[in-house]
Amino acid sequence: MNKLQKISAALCLFASLAAFAADSKSKVEIKIRPIDPKEAAKVSYSRDIKPILANDCDECHSSDDHKSDFDISSVATLKKHGKKAGPGVIPGKPDDSAIVKYIRGLANGPQMPKGETPLSEQELHLIRSWIAAGAVDDSATFVAAAAVRKKQPINASADLINAFIFGNSDDQFAARRAIRLSLVPPPPAPPKVSGPVFNDIDRFIVAKWEAAKLPAARTAPAVCDDETFIRRVYLDLVGVIPAAESSRDFVADKTPGKRAKLVDALLSRNEAYAAEWTPFWQEALASESTVGGVATHGDYTDFIYQSFLQNKPYDLMVAELLDPTMPGHKKSSRANANGKSNLIGFVRNETYQDTIQTAANTAQVFLGTGMKCASCHSHFLNKEWPQKRFTAFAGLFGSNDLELIRCEKKSGVFIPSAFPFDLPDAPTIVPKGVQERLHYMTTLLIDPANPRFAKTIVNRLWKRYLGLGLFEPVDDFRLDRPASHPELLAWLADDFLRHNCDLKHTIRLILNSRTYQLRYNPALEDNFNVQKPDEPRYVRSPSLRRLTAEQFIDSIHQAAAKKWDGKRLYRTTTATALTRDLGRPAARNEISTGRAEDVAVVQSLELLNGDELHHFVYDGEILDQLASQADVHKAIDELYWTVLNRPATARELKLGMAYLKKSQPAPVKEPWGDMLWALVVSPEFQYIR
Repeated sequence: MNKLQKISAALCLFASLAAFAADSKSKVEIKIRPIDPKEAAKVSYSRDIKPILANDCDECHSSDDHKSDFDISSVATLKKHGKKAGPGVIPGKPDDSAIVKYIRGLANGPQMPKGETPLSEQELHLIRSWIAAGAVDDSATFVAAAAVRKKQPINASADLINAFIFGNSDDQFAARRAIRLSLVPPPPAPPKVSGPVFNDIDRFIVAKWEAAKLPAARTAPAVCDDETFIRRVYLDLVGVIPAAESSRDFVADKTPGKRAKLVDALLSRNEAYAAEWTPFWQEALASESTVGGVATHGDYTDFIYQSFLQNKPYDLMVAELLDPTMPGHKKSSRANANGKSNLIGFVRNETYQDTIQTAANTAQVFLGTGMKCASCHSHFLNKEWPQKRFTAFAGLFGSNDLELIRCEKKSGVFIPSAFPFDLPDAPTIVPKGVQERLHYMTTLLIDPANPRFAKTIVNRLWKRYLGLGLFEPVDDFRLDRPASHPELLAWLADDFLRHNCDLKHTIRLILNSRTYQLRYNPALEDNFNVQKPDEPRYVRSPSLRRLTAEQFIDSIHQAAAKKWDGKRLYRTTTATALTRDLGRPAARNEISTGRAEDVAVVQSLELLNGDELHHFVYDGEILDQLASQADVHKAIDELYWTVLNRPATARELKLGMAYLKKSQPAPVKEPWGDMLWALVVSPEFQYIR
């Protein structure tokens, strides 16, 4: 190193030392206080912490200009790493949190806020206390509660509309739901009744019995036995029958509250719960590339599965599907078919026909409202939907207002785009640009004040678990046809919204009701006749429900193959004669929210003679195991526990013994196989009772 280089190096070292000394000298010690856990729990992020950060940190660390990759705009971003340090906030560990270290001047860098007056002792204490108490984000509840306390109309000002209608951060999404929910009038309170109830759902049901002076009001229908309950709830929540050991253990268990515990245990099996819901939404979204068809709507299988695996709030799942501005939005793609490039996704808006079809699909799936007839003329059967009203709604899915085209004849009249329902204090000015319009439409679609969004999904849950919806058909929600129990529908929808659109919460509520647990009684079973839609329904018995193809085939594997690998039918990519005959569609080119439940000869023929079911049954390990059973009575009983999740009755044991005596002794496996075959094709196996 020459003399000049030595001088240069010395000057650099001197400058660094001077800067370090100046930096150290400029740091101000801020006293810290002991943290009282009770007092810390009272610290509010929205009231106490956010104003401090906005006043002292926003200039350098906002969502627009987050220096060193540190963003203080939300609790979620506060918990992330910056460029030079660890997480800004570590819940429960204030003094390990980078934000506290920088505020105190203990980090390797300048004290924050840089070049400004340091925070006060009280401000630091509030931040440390909030972090120590878990760094709770109370954005959603705080804003709504403040507005209610002040008795002010919420969202009446342009500022609030801009902040909560046209915002999509995690904080804004949750806050918008809470604020808008505060505008919703309270639902009817659960009525007081004298009959037996397990929860508030039952009060609405029993109240109708009492009002109609039904015998059920004096002597309530019995609940199902434990054998029926475990089979019913397994199929409903995880899509397969329980193992024989699980059924026997549950029946033998005399612990109070065991049914509620089982519901919780099955709901916690997230993978199986997601697998059970995925086929419904594959068909509701016309999710393709799993069972065939020309791709138009895209493959949403993983999007659906992950949403249910995470128990994502339902309104958030819908927003991520429809709103291209959402962080979790599944983007549309393009694909070539027949020499043409096509837009692939649930929202398709490149042509007039695609746009109105997307609007009709959205209304059907998420509003339970059939609008397709109104796409080319005013609805003949439902005066609620003149063509202009539907066309105005459809315009929200494209970049421009749509022309009124009646029966393929252009009118030259363009209908101003508009949301079809008047929502309190919601903005009515439709933005320009397709992304902005889709965001606007989605926000109003999932709005708690929307009279159909929450009611539609809770009605789908009711139909899924009881057999008939509170309003029927479930895709024809209309003003001139009230629900069988309108107060219950309103109460369930409100409860769903107030629990943050948590599907598991409402499912748990329904399955823990006495109504769900009633014994199936064909004499009391409700029916819906489209020719007589106003006939009363009383829900004194669940309706008989056919197993889906997925439930049937997955349960066959569960029963016959003791070492089943757990591969579910919904993951397969091909259709077979058996799956088609059991109702699984061969392709999903059209939106569908329900499968046909009628029976046909072709189903019986496939179950009795089809090769696929034959192999499922005869290749199962259960047959070899039972063939080695010395006690024939026990073997027959085990078959019933395995397939029907209950013991064989005395008559069934007698019939089984008689059947085996007539069977040929060789090969050993055949007699058991024939018995198992008879059980799996029996009506009792094919239905949820």
